Amino acid sequence: MLGFDHRCLTILRRSLTAAEPDEGCALLIGSCSQRGFWRLEQVWPCCNVWLPRSARDQRFTLDPREQLAAQRWARQHRQQVLGVAHSHPRGSAEPSPRDRHWGIPGSLVLILSGDGDLKGWWLAGDRRVREVQIEVWDTRCGDRLPEAP
Repeated sequence: MLGFDHRCLTILRRSLTAAEPDEGCALLIGSCSQRGFWRLEQVWPCCNVWLPRSARDQRFTLDPREQLAAQRWARQHRQQVLGVAHSHPRGSAEPSPRDRHWGIPGSLVLILSGDGDLKGWWLAGDRRVREVQIEVWDTRCGDRLPEAP
C-alpha cells in the first residue's frame, strides 16, 4: 500500500497536469517499511525533457540534473526516491508497454489519466506490474499522519 496526504496529492495532480498537453512527470520521495508499506513524503516535480519535443504528448524522460538533486535531497532527509509519477493526458492510468520497458524495475509508478484517475503500480524486475492500493490521509484538519505498519 502507498499512503500520502492531501498536500502531496495536490502537488502531484497540479504538477502533472501543468504540462498538458504533454506528459508531466515527478519523482516520489518517502520511505518504505519492512512490510512493504510506502509512505510518500514529497513530490518532486520534474521537467519532461524527451526529444524530439513534438513527442512529449506521448513520452517523457526526467531531467537527469533533477534526478540527482532529488536523490541528494532524499539522502539528506533520510528518505529515498520510491519511484516516478507521470501523466497520460489522453490515455488511461494503466502502464503502457513503453512504461514497462523504460521504467526502473523495483520501483513505484503513479499514473494520472486524462480524466483524473490516479493509480499506483509496482514495476517488478521481470517488467510485470502489480497494482498498488493508494490511501490518501486527510491531514487538513490537523490530524497527524499514521505511522507505517
